[in-house]
Formats: sequence, C-alpha cells, structure tokens
Amino acid sequence: MKTIEFLPVDELKVLKVIQIEGPEWNKFSGYLPYTRIFNPKVYDNKKGDLLDEKILSAIQHYFPKSYLRYNIEILFKDQLEDNLRTLEGGSRKKVTIQSSPDIAYELLSTFSGRSFYAYPLEFDIRLLFGEKSEKMEYINGFYLCSLPFDTLDDIVKTVKPI
Repeated sequence: MKTIEFLPVDELKVLKVIQIEGPEWNKFSGYLPYTRIFNPKVYDNKKGDLLDEKILSAIQHYFPKSYLRYNIEILFKDQLEDNLRTLEGGSRKKVTIQSSPDIAYELLSTFSGRSFYAYPLEFDIRLLFGEKSEKMEYINGFYLCSLPFDTLDDIVKTVKPI
C-alpha cells in the first residue's frame, strides 16, 4: 500500500502531452509535455483553451500527424514526475514556441507606433531515438503561435514548459 498526498491548491496543474509524429521523409516519434495552471473556474482541462489549440497547431504546421496524446490533472505529490517518467527513453531537443499578438487588420492603424510583447518559451521535445541520430537536425527548433493581443499577457502566464 502506498500513501498519496494532495498537493497544495496553488500547486495543482494539468499535464498536457502532445505526441509528435515526424513526416514520411524523417520518421520519428516524440512528446512535448507542458503544464497548465489547474483552475476549473477559468480553465477546462478536458477541452483546453485557445492557447492549447495554438500550441498544437504550431507543432502540426511542421508535423501534421501530431496530436494531443493526453491531459491529466496533477493533484498528488510525485504524480507529475511519475507521468513524465513514462515519456523518457531517447534524447531531447530544446525548441522555442513563441506566442505573439494577433491583431486584426482593421485595428492595425489604431496600434501604429505602439509596442507589444512576444513570449518565447523553451520546451524540451522528448524524442524516441538516440542523441547522435541525424534525424535531430531536421527537427525545427522554433514554432510560432499567435494569440489575441488583449489576452496574450494573461494566458501565457498559465503555461509552464517541462
């Protein structure tokens, strides 16, 4: 029998894992894990939100067969580590997913001369092949996702690369 301990409320999170499937000419598999803040009042972990959609879409731009493998509520101590352990077994590649403001064409003149922020986040893709594989050099290291300019600052704070 094992005792499990609930995490403090401010440490609850949702683990999202995107399974990446390489193209026919560079076949490989891998995982992109990240966490989101767990708060059922503002985030539906079953459906996700616009940020989850944009992260997946940015990956699918280069690897169209990729998909959300699973999302799990992390409520107990050591639960995150236990789940991440199942994703190990090859090598890692650091990649950046940058969230930038999406501004409708009609509003461009309104924002002329104004500054906005972009949010580059560094993730580890966990690949299912060895570090010395030549497949590594053909995996893009930068992905871009656009989010509405009026929610970008707040929504990006809810994601944590692992």
